[in-house]
Amino acid sequence: MKKRIQKETPYGGIVMSEFLAPLNYDRARDVLRRLSVYNAYHATGAMAATAVLKESYPLIFSQMEVKTFENEALLFEMLGANMMEPLVFTSHLDAQVSQALVLDAPIHELPMSVPISRAHIISLFEALEELLRDGYRPGGDLFIALSMDGLSGGAGAKSLAAHLKARSVSPCFVLDYGGYVTMDAFRTYLPKESPLALVGITEKGLLNGKVTADTSLRSREGCEQMMPLAELLRGGARLTRHPKQAALCNASQQMLCALGTSAPFLQRMLVSKPQRTFPLLKFLWRKRAIMRQFFFSELTVYSAEGKGTAQSPCENASLEFTQSIIPGKKTAEYKYRIRKMLKNDDLKLEYMMEGDSSVRSEPSGEAWDALETAIEIQFERVVIVPCLSPFVTDGRYYAPLGGRVYRFSPFMVTGDEGLHGECTVTDGTLQTAVQFFRSMLSV
Repeated sequence: MKKRIQKETPYGGIVMSEFLAPLNYDRARDVLRRLSVYNAYHATGAMAATAVLKESYPLIFSQMEVKTFENEALLFEMLGANMMEPLVFTSHLDAQVSQALVLDAPIHELPMSVPISRAHIISLFEALEELLRDGYRPGGDLFIALSMDGLSGGAGAKSLAAHLKARSVSPCFVLDYGGYVTMDAFRTYLPKESPLALVGITEKGLLNGKVTADTSLRSREGCEQMMPLAELLRGGARLTRHPKQAALCNASQQMLCALGTSAPFLQRMLVSKPQRTFPLLKFLWRKRAIMRQFFFSELTVYSAEGKGTAQSPCENASLEFTQSIIPGKKTAEYKYRIRKMLKNDDLKLEYMMEGDSSVRSEPSGEAWDALETAIEIQFERVVIVPCLSPFVTDGRYYAPLGGRVYRFSPFMVTGDEGLHGECTVTDGTLQTAVQFFRSMLSV
């Protein structure tokens, strides 16, 4: 039996063996818990989140050069041994949190449900902090690009990517969150008990928009009695009448073809030529979460505001929506469609965030091989397939650096978690994630 080594830290004991990466479970859980108060981007919250990271990971902040960019985005940089191209890791720290964590809960209380994007970056920091403690030096220059506004415009990520491009950084790979491991998808296409690792090689286009109705609606002749709130609600109803459109993009074709290599005969016939069989697959999967994640362009109205009283009806109201777009379609097409569906040119329409789908990275080459190897080490009998990332990530901005942008986080998630971008954190899942990132940092 191998001797176990114990190492004390300010957060308590961490246990490791020569087979396992050192991991401070208490620190990682504490950081995730403290970051749970940071949701949508705002400068004060972003600076507070940075302070939490700086306090918890002192070696990263002291041994790496740290620069601040737009909207408090952070770029960590460390010179490597020039044996290979640079390594770029990225994620965003803001998140849509579906349930609040209890900040004063016992430190050992498990499990914790957290956004995958946040678990991704904290696992990376845990791996890097302990590697630095052991004298780590990367084979190539190391960059960690961390934005604070990935879900609200992405200005931070854009400024980070533009800075790296201006410096002519051509990375071996860019690794973001946006893929995961699951036992709840495509089960009939996989060997028994084999987990499925979905690695994003591109992602959907996106529109975040706002429709506003006010008293200017009455400015036209014959519209003097028009009620702003009623007209806004009519427009919103039309927007959501047919919210989903199914399509098969190149990344999803690659995913299905890769599934076919390990599928039984009948299932292999269904997915080996997906261009021909997609109408049937669309019918078979019409009620499954995988349709929403990988095959649907979807419009969702997520906010509506307006104030009035029984004596004074609402005179100013707005609703906000998001439109995801399968690669192959342009945002301009959907902007035209949305304007037409509102059927009232006096409703004000503006877009806070818009972007076409990202450039597709090929699932081949040395960087892909290294990623596959790191996944296979952590997940026994895993089947690895490229996919369309089901989430909006910062990775879309890094394609101009030379491609090889992959989206994957080493967490096993349920179907519902995969749909909502969450994962359950335990000591075991943290250990697996840290092991994975140690492998990728050592490429």
